[in-house]
Amino acid sequence: MSQFLTQHQFWAAIAVLLLAFAATACAARYTVHPGSLNKADSVAYDTLLIAQKAIDQAKTGNPSAALNALIRAYNVARNSWLTYRGALATNTPAGTYLQQLNSNLLDLENAIRAFEEVKP
Repeated sequence: MSQFLTQHQFWAAIAVLLLAFAATACAARYTVHPGSLNKADSVAYDTLLIAQKAIDQAKTGNPSAALNALIRAYNVARNSWLTYRGALATNTPAGTYLQQLNSNLLDLENAIRAFEEVKP
């Protein structure tokens, strides 16, 4: 089992993230990161950390179109997250920004999956 997890470390991290999402949906206890503005902010931060780790690990290999797409999706999601945080910090209604953030995080998740499928 540990060999499987070592070989599929990234997918194990995604599974943990998805379990965190499921747990929050079921009203289970989720520990919000210190400095986070709310639970959505904290979960978005977790997602971005996982994507950043995948990108950092992949940069040591050969660049690919899937890696470039992953980096672009990460940058868009991160900028969207920063915009959402800015809206919350200035008491601006953040509903529209949250919708855009969710959309960009889904695009990031799709880019992660596409990247993992072409990884040797």
